[in-house]
Amino acid sequence: MIPSSEAFQWDSVSPHENEELSEAQCWSLLGGQETGRIAFLQDGRLLVFPVNYLVHEKNVYFRTGESSGLALLPGDLNTSFQVDSHDGDAMAGWSVLVSGPANAVRDDSLLTRLWGMRSAAPYGGGQRNLFVGIDPNQVTGRRVRMG
Repeated sequence: MIPSSEAFQWDSVSPHENEELSEAQCWSLLGGQETGRIAFLQDGRLLVFPVNYLVHEKNVYFRTGESSGLALLPGDLNTSFQVDSHDGDAMAGWSVLVSGPANAVRDDSLLTRLWGMRSAAPYGGGQRNLFVGIDPNQVTGRRVRMG
């Protein structure tokens, strides 16, 4: 049975505070995590995959396989990349969204730097030797907590 609006008062729960994060705060939070989700359209479907990632010079990079769905798409693919953290007990958390074109990394100098950076092993197993970089044209985030 669903309680009537008179029996249940939504405003009896402490209100949440929402804080828009600055771009600098977003990059700081991005740099403190290692797993996020990449989202892109393929054949009319929105696909979302967890990936381990690196942040380097205000770009997001992750590794994938040469024959993965993302690697087979045309260059300059519009993507979104999301990272978050939450504390269920405190009813608090944050989320950062990076949006922009994604392309395979072909620059040898950049590849040398990326391969030299410490990172967690990619999800999915198998060979993940293709770095994909997201060139952000929008970085947004927010923090939510109990008031």
